[in-house]
Amino acid sequence: MKTKKIVADSMPLALKMVRQQLGENAIIVNTRTIQKGGVFGLFSKQKYEVTAYAMEKKSPSSEPKFALELKDKTEKPLLNINNIENESEEQEETISGFHRNPQGLYNYYSKKPVGTEKPIPSTTTTKSQEDEKKVSVLSKAMEEQNPLLDELQQMKKMMMTFMMNGKQDEGLPPNLNNWVTRLKKQGVDDEVVGDLVNRILLKYESKADLADDIIETELLAMITGIIEKKLPVSNIVHERTRMINVIGPTGVGKTTSIAKLATEQVLKQKRRVAMITTDVYRIAAVEQLKTYAGILNVPVEVVRTADELGSALKKLEHYDLIYMDTTGRNYKEVEYRESINQFLNHPLESDNYLVLSMTTKFEDMEILLDEFLESPIKKLILTKFDETSSYGSILNIAYKYPYQLAYITNGQSVPEDIINVDATLLAKYLLGKEL
Repeated sequence: MKTKKIVADSMPLALKMVRQQLGENAIIVNTRTIQKGGVFGLFSKQKYEVTAYAMEKKSPSSEPKFALELKDKTEKPLLNINNIENESEEQEETISGFHRNPQGLYNYYSKKPVGTEKPIPSTTTTKSQEDEKKVSVLSKAMEEQNPLLDELQQMKKMMMTFMMNGKQDEGLPPNLNNWVTRLKKQGVDDEVVGDLVNRILLKYESKADLADDIIETELLAMITGIIEKKLPVSNIVHERTRMINVIGPTGVGKTTSIAKLATEQVLKQKRRVAMITTDVYRIAAVEQLKTYAGILNVPVEVVRTADELGSALKKLEHYDLIYMDTTGRNYKEVEYRESINQFLNHPLESDNYLVLSMTTKFEDMEILLDEFLESPIKKLILTKFDETSSYGSILNIAYKYPYQLAYITNGQSVPEDIINVDATLLAKYLLGKEL
């Protein structure tokens, strides 16, 4: 391993020197500001010190036998089971690329394990047994490396956060620093801001190139791209879909959102719609849904348990689409999450939406988003867009989570105040552009 400390007049220059001296695979482990020069501590200049390292390539013959055996075991998950003894050039490129992109490493190991793929028929019993043994070894190695992958992700997050603290902001070009301040005020997470800044610094090595309009154009393109990746291909309800389940904490606007979505299906798509509510705990919740149902002339069933849900679905089986309004509870509690999962465990093909309010702090959103990661909920409705002037949580969600950003609600009017997510529009809101 080759380690160096680089001292430069600015952070961008220090990063450039790191790449020149240690290569593109260099990993930064520490950055700080120091004072150099002067007399008796006077008239010293501020410098930026970056500590980084790069792995040196060694020939197999120069390593001890036990090191070679250990290396062989740790690299097995990257090998093809049907060609375990021959490393391809493509795999070598992938391995080296992980130093530049830890997220790529995480995604690589998040893929379907080799052991779960459909086995290739073998010609002999001996070959089959060898394959099974290899699968067992690979699976075990994958499991052992999972903690390492988690640590790499945490290290990446810590690095991004550290680079964006107050001391490091001083080393950024003034124009870029102003945009960093803007994004932070919008509630954009430090990790996300750090990634955006790092991309710009890598693309524009000279401060002279970082004019304000160039930074704005780059940020607009990057933010738009991040959000666009999490947009559904279409919000059109498929004909096979029989049920729309809407989940979320109390007071985020689930019932009103259902009314807006159901109106679209009744009046424009001409579908026969029915509604179910399990929210029997909140005062006037049932009456509110019945009011909307009465306007649309659709039936409403009230259920209190998962068993009653089965009876209600039987009664409504002739309807094209059923909307279920679930109980708003504190889903940070395990018992409530388990309870809602019982209502989602039905045989009908369905779309499941988690509703979150834009007025909620992102730290509180994260708790719910983390807890529902393993649930069948894959899409989000973000409400009360008109009640906030901070939009950073949308970018944070798109950057950190796999959920699809389906709808935004921007008022109480039914059915008009619900729209599909527009990535470019949200990016402009984040950057404070006039609309």
